[in-house]
This record gives sequence, C-alpha cells and structure tokens, in this order.
Amino acid sequence: MTEPEQALDPLTRLAIRYGTDKFGGHLYTPAYYELLKDRREAPVRLLEIGVGGYNEARCGGASLRMWAEFFGLGRIVGLAYSAKALALPPRVSVVRGSQDDVACLQRLHDAHGPFDIVIDDGSHDPMHMMASFLYLYSLMAPDGIYIIEDTQTCFVPAQGGNPTASGTIYTLAHLVALQMHRAEGYEPGPGEIDLSPLADHTVSVSFLRNVVCFKRGDNKYPSNRDLSLTDPAVASVFNLIGAEAERNPAPRSVLSRIDMCNWAGQYELAGELAKRAMAAWPADLELMRELLFMMTRMNQFTLVGALQRRIEALEAMAGTLR
Repeated sequence: MTEPEQALDPLTRLAIRYGTDKFGGHLYTPAYYELLKDRREAPVRLLEIGVGGYNEARCGGASLRMWAEFFGLGRIVGLAYSAKALALPPRVSVVRGSQDDVACLQRLHDAHGPFDIVIDDGSHDPMHMMASFLYLYSLMAPDGIYIIEDTQTCFVPAQGGNPTASGTIYTLAHLVALQMHRAEGYEPGPGEIDLSPLADHTVSVSFLRNVVCFKRGDNKYPSNRDLSLTDPAVASVFNLIGAEAERNPAPRSVLSRIDMCNWAGQYELAGELAKRAMAAWPADLELMRELLFMMTRMNQFTLVGALQRRIEALEAMAGTLR
C-alpha cells in the first residue's frame, strides 16, 4: 500500500468510490471525518441541501450515497431544486424544493427531522446560505452540526458576494461567535442583530477553507469570572470532578476544584480541599508547590506557612538522596 493510500480516512475513501467532489475539487472529507467519526454508528438524521447533477434528473446523488454508507444506521435526506429520478439506497430520500423556501424547510423538518447534521451544498448563493441556516439551525437536535460548504462564493460579486464577504455567512458566523461571549462582557454594537437565541445554543463556530461550521450545545454555562457553586450547572461540574477524582485518585485532581472555589470566592472550601490533598499526598513536592501558589493567591496564610514548611522538608529530603 502506498503512503497516500495509507493516509486516506474511511470517509475520503467513500468520497472517491462514489465520485463526490468533496475530495478532489475540494478537500472537505478529511476534516468531516474528524468532525463526524464519533457519530458513525449512531442513527443520525442527515440533511444535505443540494443533490448535484443540476437539471439532469438522473444525475447526482454522489454524496448522498457516500453518507448512506458512512452512517450505516442513518436516515439521509437530500433537498434538490430540480426533479430527480435516482436509484439510491433505501435509507435515502430526495425531496424537491428550494433552500430559501421556509415552508419547504419546515415540511422537511416535520417529515424527517429533527436533523443531527445539515450540510448546505446547495445553490451557494450567499443569501440562500443564510436563509437556510437561520431557519433550520434552531430546529436541529440539541447537539446538531450545521456545515455550510463552498463559501468561496461569498467573495465573488458575480455570485452575490463581495471581496470582504460582508453581509454574508461570514458576518453572521462572526456575530454568533462574538455573542457566544456575552457572559464574558461582549456587548452588541448599535444596530447589531440580536443572535442570542442562536448563540445560547452554540458551543463552537469554526472555519475551514470554503466551509463554515456551527456546532450546537448549551452555551449558558457562566463565565469563570462569575462562578457560583450554587449554580446548578457549576455545582454539577464541581461534583463530577470530585466523583472522578474519587474514582481515579491522583494528586493533581484536586487542583481544578480549588481553582473553581477561587473563582467563586469559596476560600474556606478551597482550604479544606487543600488540607485533604496535603494529607493524602504528603510527599508529592510538585503538588505542594501548586497548592502553595493557590493558597497564596487566596490569602490562606495559615496553609501557606504549613505548605512552605512541607516544601522545605521535601526539598531537603530530596537533596540528601542525591
């Protein structure tokens, strides 16, 4: 087997088998494989906007075949602007309609959704990209992934774009990414569209060459500058860390909870956690140094003194063993 063959991932191999330009004309599938491989065995619902083949009824469907084989338990739906008469696997459906027709998008969702994955490989018109995204994204599964391909048209005036891509999906993606950070202090500027309903349910906005990707998830976890251990979400994380530390004891597993206590102003609890760690791992010099740094920041002076003495003793012991 040659080196290039060895480098091919399973999705890219399928792209080649079925003749889709997602590998060749573009280099999408290696990145898609990394993004989607953990869902391969799941019964995903995938919508691909655009079937290929333009107006030819018996042409297209290459990537639908690829997706059907990659997601062996998945339901695959293609949205085609023109009528199609393709021989496709049983788990693949093709619906005729326009990607900027919200009534069509709603019917798609009602009949086949909620979608776990949406891939926009449709008209590539910048306005159509935004229309489909703004309608479908909030209807997706809570952990859905929305991928917009061939965004190079956003830079081409003849295709509805402009050299700076302003007013296109790039502007929208940038605003969602900024408004994801309202808890950190971001404030929308005058006249900026409020995208908080989207930002509150987006955990990442990412860019590949000619691709914009949005990943859904709960984005309402508070900023670390405003942690409260009484907040149910924060308390859940705090307790999860503690449970994992009990299950797999390790000296440094206490540090993240102490750090959370610092952000939450719970200095006494931080001190108690530090004392327990000192008792459990009394000879761990690196841990003692980390605890000293943390307790100094929190003005836990009694513990600071005890840690300094412990460190001095451990350093002296290490010196005699050399």
